[in-house]
Amino acid sequence: MFLSLALSAVAVSSAATLAVRADAGGTACTAIASTLGDAQVAVSPLDASYIDSRHDYWNARQSKYRPSCVVYPKSSQDVSVAIRAIRASGSRFAIKAGGHSPNNFFSSVDRGVLIDFKSMTGKSYDAATTLATYEPGSNWGQLYEFYQQYGRTVMGGRLSGVGTGLALGGGLSYLAPQYGMACDSFKDLEVVLPNGTITTASATSNPDLFFGLRGGGGNAFGIVTRYTVQSHLVGKFYAGTLIYVLDHAQKVLEATRDFIKYNTDPKASVLVTYETLTTPDLLLNLDEVIVVFIVYDGADPGAAFRNFTQIPRLIDTSMPNKTYKEVAEMPIPYTAEISRADNFFRIGAHRIEGNAYREVYDRYAAWADAHKGLYVYVSLNFYPVARSMTDASRARGGNVMQMPDGPWFWVNYILSTPPGMLPDLYDKVQASFRAMVEATPSATGLPLFLNEAAVDQRPLASFPTYRRLQQIKREYDADGFFTNKTGGWTFD
Repeated sequence: MFLSLALSAVAVSSAATLAVRADAGGTACTAIASTLGDAQVAVSPLDASYIDSRHDYWNARQSKYRPSCVVYPKSSQDVSVAIRAIRASGSRFAIKAGGHSPNNFFSSVDRGVLIDFKSMTGKSYDAATTLATYEPGSNWGQLYEFYQQYGRTVMGGRLSGVGTGLALGGGLSYLAPQYGMACDSFKDLEVVLPNGTITTASATSNPDLFFGLRGGGGNAFGIVTRYTVQSHLVGKFYAGTLIYVLDHAQKVLEATRDFIKYNTDPKASVLVTYETLTTPDLLLNLDEVIVVFIVYDGADPGAAFRNFTQIPRLIDTSMPNKTYKEVAEMPIPYTAEISRADNFFRIGAHRIEGNAYREVYDRYAAWADAHKGLYVYVSLNFYPVARSMTDASRARGGNVMQMPDGPWFWVNYILSTPPGMLPDLYDKVQASFRAMVEATPSATGLPLFLNEAAVDQRPLASFPTYRRLQQIKREYDADGFFTNKTGGWTFD
């Protein structure tokens, strides 16, 4: 019996392998395996590595796609081999680091080559220059832990499990008010170009390419296979979560407005999130929770968070002496990282003057109440952009967003729908959610946050450098290979 099942499994695996090798993706897979070896190329859908790579996405809808194979490069040379084979075969492809983008085909592919960076986890620190170097396969928690031994950290994301591709889309962290965005700390980048050439991008080598990669996103100009960045001193933090129930929604909203508008301490950061479950509230306010993450670079925040701490709260986990890695791993109901469901998000950018902060909350709350049963949870998240942050970005050369002086704020909307929702209903829910977001238009002159934008929002077009980015795209992807063969931000 066991032998019969085993032979059947082999037959299924072999049949699947032969099927994918009959198309362009299969041709590319065969060519890559012939150079890198079968150990670095998973072809069978029954292979444990293939299954893990295919299913480990924050937006679980990306897992429905079936790559012809998954390639696990160990170096930039391996990536070059893969890109040349993909180009020769005419196959589609995708690059996966953390798999956090919810947009179709940004890190997933159907009947093509998936390049998974999980084997490229090299990292180092140079005490003489204080520069840090890392490959794209680690997540931020792993990087924070590694550099912590040197009393340093790198600019990355707020959540430990997110991948390094975040930095190419800007990268927002709790240290941003001091040091700017993650991309502002780039010093040089090793890049595999669309023709397979391996090059270096920096302020002096391929400066246009370097500029485009400072917040212009991945899968646009080339594939970054090594980051060299400016590290920063790091010690212990006062940090934690303040959890409130719905009764205090308006008070927290006003405290958020005041923090964005008046806080001038660059060591103080907050992330304010409203989380709503699909369950009826039954007039008991049990369907919504408000979570405020407070982070202070130092032992004593003084009065920095007073507006929040004066509001009665259900839970307060804040305490001193947290490492930066612990800050990125604070126990939270914030499901943007920990849930693997049919997740999607959108972004808005607003000035703090006026009532936009209130309008986005009121419309979000009304939508959440009117659409009970059509989502698992929805979330509204306020990201302050302080004047110190925009000054720090500009002092480090700026990035493609060319962010106007703070204070202003981004607002992120997350929608998680039940798995298996019928396509027509899913599209209707997404369209309604989109209309809710668009009902409070983003402010003219403010850039959308690439990391958390939906592809149809065309965030690159909100940057004042958009025309320059189009020219860089034409220069480095002249025949449109990346444009036509992988997902990513468009430049039309």
